Amino acid sequence: MRFCNADGRSAVLVGDQLFDLAQASSGTLSADPTTLVTTQWEQAVAFAAAGALGGGRPLAGATLGPPVPRPGTIFGIGLNYRDHAAEAGLEAPEFPTVFAKFPASVCGPHDDVVLPAGVATADWEAEVAVVVGREARDVPAEAGWDHVAGLMAAQDVSDRELQLRPGVQFSLGKSRDTFCPLGPVLTATAALDDRDAVAIRCRLNGELVQDSCTDQLIFSVPRLVALLSSVLTLRPGDVILTGTPSGVGVARRPPRHLADGDVLETEVAGVGLLRNVCRAAAR
Repeated sequence: MRFCNADGRSAVLVGDQLFDLAQASSGTLSADPTTLVTTQWEQAVAFAAAGALGGGRPLAGATLGPPVPRPGTIFGIGLNYRDHAAEAGLEAPEFPTVFAKFPASVCGPHDDVVLPAGVATADWEAEVAVVVGREARDVPAEAGWDHVAGLMAAQDVSDRELQLRPGVQFSLGKSRDTFCPLGPVLTATAALDDRDAVAIRCRLNGELVQDSCTDQLIFSVPRLVALLSSVLTLRPGDVILTGTPSGVGVARRPPRHLADGDVLETEVAGVGLLRNVCRAAAR
């Protein structure tokens, strides 16, 4: 199932047709995307798989929002690709670097990324996002995937100057408004060709700047679920950003940062494409 937030309502995307889940289920399934993901995900997957969808409409003309507009917690994972650790001049970690990306940063797959006035150090980080589908506490790694609803594409846009201020302000530097585009769909794990090897790419103004696959993760998705759930309870609708591969702007020589008018495209195989234009905020 490819679930999406179409004009603020829960929908399934089949080919280029959208099917409103609340209408198709005669109100059994919630029209609210967050409610559906957090309380009715397994029902929705079973309903869609049964082929009982009707009343479709073209995707063209619909406005797609983030599939999970109100995530409970967004966990960011740092240095989770070996090549990214290497470009940062760091050893591969023995335990993942974890930070929070506050939910106020979430925006849609085609929304503008707003660069606040005076911010000249915004950077891109293409990521595969995991959405928790079932409560997880002390879950062993071999059962990690059982607690995952599916995957989204994500951008962990980062204000490097704020992120690296004294005291290390990772969460603040990564949580400016619009700094977390998500979507365009939430793809159920069963619909993926290989959930452990998902290709990810990022283009800036058409130039390929990141190109990798999740089989290169230092900490796999099941291990992340296990590690995080050993500390706290993961709840349906929580999002885990699994890390970014090499190719970020701050590691380039000279460093490269996002600017007004830049077009940022993030593509995750089996999920789709985020296309976000960077816009400078009015002073």
